[in-house]
Order: sequence, then structure tokens, then C-alpha cells
Amino acid sequence: MPINIDTTYRINRNLDQEDMMRYLWRDLRVFNDYHQILVISALIGYANNAYVPFVNKAEPVQIINFEDREKEIINFLAYLKEGNQSILQERAKTDPDRNKMYQAFEFYANGGFPILCKKLGVDFADKSKNDRNTILLKYYTMLVENDLLDI
Repeated sequence: MPINIDTTYRINRNLDQEDMMRYLWRDLRVFNDYHQILVISALIGYANNAYVPFVNKAEPVQIINFEDREKEIINFLAYLKEGNQSILQERAKTDPDRNKMYQAFEFYANGGFPILCKKLGVDFADKSKNDRNTILLKYYTMLVENDLLDI
């Protein structure tokens, strides 16, 4: 599938998840950046049919930070959501900053992020309970076993 990406677009994130994402990235160093969290969260969201819209947006992530493979995932999730390849060319008419293709990715990421945190066993209430090595092991095991479903 060719990569159809608007290089000026910024991927939106849920403001309610901002502190948790920052904690996983900057404090625990489980992920290298927000875009990695968003991609795995979106895949988990899709696998669990967790498409969750949000209104309050955190600082968006520039699309140019995403690798080509991650951009292909954005395209693919939009296609799967809409079932029509034309979604890769559409722009929302009501909000010029909201491309429907990216919205599918953003809302799957929003729905998948809480599932990701649950699967990793991250305790945001008592951060002293979080062991980086244990969380990394859970993350890599999840990836290797392709265990994206919340059962």
C-alpha cells in the first residue's frame, strides 16, 4: 500500500492520557517517544475494537516523527475502519485540521492506550511499584507472542 501522508499534519492525543504517556516515555523509558506509544496503542485499539473518540487534545505529535512503516499502519487502520480506500484521500469538511484518515488512528490509539497500560501492569497511582525491567519484559513478550487482545 502506498504511503499517503500529509507531512504537515499533527497526530492528536487525548489530554487525559498525557501524564501517563509522558511517564511511560520519559520516566520509565519503556518507549522512545510518543509516536511509538500511539502506534502500539492504535494496533491494540483495533484488535480490541476499542475506537474511542476524545475532545480534549494534548500537544499533538508531528507526523514527520513517524517512520514509514508506522505511516503505513496509519493508512491501513484507516482503510480497515472505513472499508474503503477513498478514506486515504478524504479531508474532513467540518474541521480542516482533522483528516478522517488520521482520526481513525487517533481514536484507536485512544481506545488502545488503557488496554496497553493494563497489559503492562503499570500502576499510575503508586509509581514506586513499577519496575522498568518487568514492564519491558511484559511489553516485549506481548509483541513476540502477538498478544494484543484484552482477554
